Amino acid sequence: MVRVSVSWLDLGLLGRSWRNGGQWRAGGCGRHGCGAACGRCVAVGRGAAGGRRAPGSGLLGTGGCGAAPGSRFTVLVWTDLLRLRRAPNAALVWAGLAALPSLVALGGETDWVPVVHLVAAFVATDRLAAGLKAVSRSAAVRRLFGVSDGYLKRAHLVVPATGALVWGAVTLAFTPHVTWVHAWVSVVGAVAVVYRIATRPPLDYGVAAIDFGVMGPVPIGLLVQLSRGPLLLYLLGVLQLLL
Repeated sequence: MVRVSVSWLDLGLLGRSWRNGGQWRAGGCGRHGCGAACGRCVAVGRGAAGGRRAPGSGLLGTGGCGAAPGSRFTVLVWTDLLRLRRAPNAALVWAGLAALPSLVALGGETDWVPVVHLVAAFVATDRLAAGLKAVSRSAAVRRLFGVSDGYLKRAHLVVPATGALVWGAVTLAFTPHVTWVHAWVSVVGAVAVVYRIATRPPLDYGVAAIDFGVMGPVPIGLLVQLSRGPLLLYLLGVLQLLL
């Protein structure tokens, strides 16, 4: 509970600093530096990673305040990169999944290699989308930044989209039975599915259930909400089989 409270305070400082100047200025903890550093700690996932902030600096080992001067968009992208540095497990999973389609091909299931490639690309991309999920699922956090929701989502989509593109290009080079068309569907599809799942509205559990007389009442509306993303992944998997 203490970590959560501190994180909200830090986000407030970042929001105020951006509204005052709109820039992350280099050079110590000045009028904008402290707010940016505090917000940077939160965006990196200081609470989850157990990081600490040194006096007068951002995160330990990140170079202190002003390490990444630039616009708001640049700072948001930079926080996603720092998050990966503070929690490298996501990057390790992203890299480890690159070998999965090749292992399936070596096992003789050649028809399913493109489908496995798609699913692995989705999981790998999803591991890089923690920032996108954080801003999409908390309206309070989005309001603190003083920019539009679309602006925040586009900024936090840069790292997952770039990661998906690199992952697809690397796996295309050594994965049997995966053409450039399969790789392109996997990359674009993975980014689209991750975005749809991350930006899914809160579930409405009050939707009506319909009784079909076989399985009892079925909450159709809830199933539709839960299918946002997985249904697209299934349709793309069918497409991979047909290509």
